[in-house]
Formats: sequence, structure tokens, C-alpha cells
Amino acid sequence: MAKASYQDLLTLPATGPLFGQLALRDLVLPDLLGVETSSILYWAGRALAAKLPVAEPDIAALFEKMGFGTLAPESAKKNERHYTLSGSVVETRIQNFDEPDFRLEAGFLAQSLQQVLGVVAEANPVVDRRKKVVALTVVLDLKAPQPTAEHPIAL
Repeated sequence: MAKASYQDLLTLPATGPLFGQLALRDLVLPDLLGVETSSILYWAGRALAAKLPVAEPDIAALFEKMGFGTLAPESAKKNERHYTLSGSVVETRIQNFDEPDFRLEAGFLAQSLQQVLGVVAEANPVVDRRKKVVALTVVLDLKAPQPTAEHPIAL
């Protein structure tokens, strides 16, 4: 458990090198988690987002701060939202790994939106190797209310 609050941790300057993040994420974790890697990463992303609730306009900034990449909203319908995840970390992972897993980011986005919108949200990533981006589709279940975050963190 961290000694500082999550709010304090978010204000620290980002200093971690990309290589270390990639080594842990794409080399070590799959070896440790095996066939359950994708599922565990999805739920880890959700658990992490639950500890870092932010207002909807701040989700993209939080993605950047977490080192996930640049999150851009593409379209929104009543029951579905589409985002694109891009940037150097995304490009690097797509170029250098046969099957880069972006389920951590998908879970993080789903939980972040669920806490803001107050309905069940599930997200799915699709890697576009040609464009070197990840399309994230979030499906909302408007008939399944969920609690919203009471005190979002200000970024």
C-alpha cells in the first residue's frame, strides 16, 4: 500500500522510463499470469480506476498521467462510446510485441466512465496495427444503475 494518498501520487512528476514499463507489462506479467493475463489486467484496470475517480473531462488527462497514451473521444451514442488510444507508448507496444494487450486500459476506461455516468460500463480494445492505435469501444447498460464517485480527484 502506498504511504501517500492517491491524490498525492498523481501530483508526482512522471519519471519512469518507457523500457521499464514495457518490460513489466509485456514481458513479465504474461509469464506470471499465463492465459489469465487479459482478464486479470482488465480487472486490475478497473480496480485502479476505482481508486482514482475523476470527472469525465479529466479521464484523458489521467490516461496521459498514467502513461497509457493519448485518449481521444471519437463518438458517443446513447448506449455506446468510442475512443482512440494513441501516442508513443501505444505505437511502441504495437510495433514491438506480437500481441500487445490493452485490456488494462480498457478496464480503466470502463470503470472511470461507470463512476462518472452511474451505469454499468464495459470496454473492449481493438488494436489497429496499420494506424498504430487502439480503438476502445465502451458499451453502457443504462438499465443497470451504479454508484457514482462522491469525491472525484481534481487533476
